[in-house]
Amino acid sequence: MYPTITLTTQKQFDIYMNPQRQRLLKTLLLTGPMTPKKLSDILHISPSSVSYHIKQLEQLGLVALDHTESIHGIQAKFYKALPVMVNLGCANDDDLTAERYAMMDYIMSDLWNNFKENLKQTLPTSNVTKAGDFTTGVIHLSLEDAHSLFRMIHEFTEAHSAPGENTIPWEYGVVAFPHSPSADAVRKKELQTTPPEKKSAAKSQKENPQ
Repeated sequence: MYPTITLTTQKQFDIYMNPQRQRLLKTLLLTGPMTPKKLSDILHISPSSVSYHIKQLEQLGLVALDHTESIHGIQAKFYKALPVMVNLGCANDDDLTAERYAMMDYIMSDLWNNFKENLKQTLPTSNVTKAGDFTTGVIHLSLEDAHSLFRMIHEFTEAHSAPGENTIPWEYGVVAFPHSPSADAVRKKELQTTPPEKKSAAKSQKENPQ
């Protein structure tokens, strides 16, 4: 399993939430190791700004030096995004809730906008391997099922996180959460587990109130 970095401080969120750093990370994940100069050309910011953002991301353990190459007599440094999982710490009860919501909004909005842009470029097509796909719905899981689902997702994404022969990068997002049982469902379960004599007494009381 990849190491997990959990954001727990304001400083960590300040580093991670920066839009330019998010774009830098995304570029490295999509294209692989790059120099600050190449990144500056793609992101349209100065190489010095790229170097600063890289140093900040290095503090979080998200980016590291991959290798150096001699280009026109100059030693160029190539940086890579590290194989880690970032946990926003959503289960924590602290004063960083607003930052977490803002970060989630940014990530999902960026993902959705990229998906729509890809659709515009690939339509018309019925091939989901070109256009991508979006699906939503409700599934019914036991606690064991839920653990199995998330384990399967993590194992699959981790196994396919590095470039391979005949592969292209796919951007994805997974949101799944449990709903609390409704009042009707709870009542139904209570009736199913109530002894017959108690059901009879409850029915009698309802029909003959004092």
